[in-house]
Amino acid sequence: MKGNTKGFTLVELLAVIVILAIIALITIPAILNVINDARIKGAQDKAWGTIDAVRLAYTQEQGMGKGKVTQVDGTYDICFGGSTGCKGAEKVGDTAVRFSGDKPTAGKVIINVGTGELTCDGLIFEGNGTYTCKSDGNKMCCLPQSGGTINLESDDCKKQY
Repeated sequence: MKGNTKGFTLVELLAVIVILAIIALITIPAILNVINDARIKGAQDKAWGTIDAVRLAYTQEQGMGKGKVTQVDGTYDICFGGSTGCKGAEKVGDTAVRFSGDKPTAGKVIINVGTGELTCDGLIFEGNGTYTCKSDGNKMCCLPQSGGTINLESDDCKKQY
């Protein structure tokens, strides 16, 4: 009688490999969805932070009575990253917009001077991918793209809020 051989047979090893492959096929898409959701949430947080930074600069400008943003009706746009067609390039009047986090590489924040409501359009953040964000003051939608228009009523945006 030969001695006992300890080890795994080829069939047992293949069974373990097949089981591990099935587990990987199930878990990898779930993990990738969690990562994608976290990146979108991060872009949204950056966009809300940008709006808050502009709100602070607007409040400081109004509090100092500089009078640069005092029209009763209309909007005052603050552009980032060389975007054109705005009244303030990273400034509200004479007050610079200061950031404690990431600054957008493009886009604008719009101040409705009559109501004081702030929205954003086309804010682009880069880092872990490129995300473009838009807000109507209550809802924020960020999509993994660079530029383009975002429809807040699209299915992709409705999943976010």
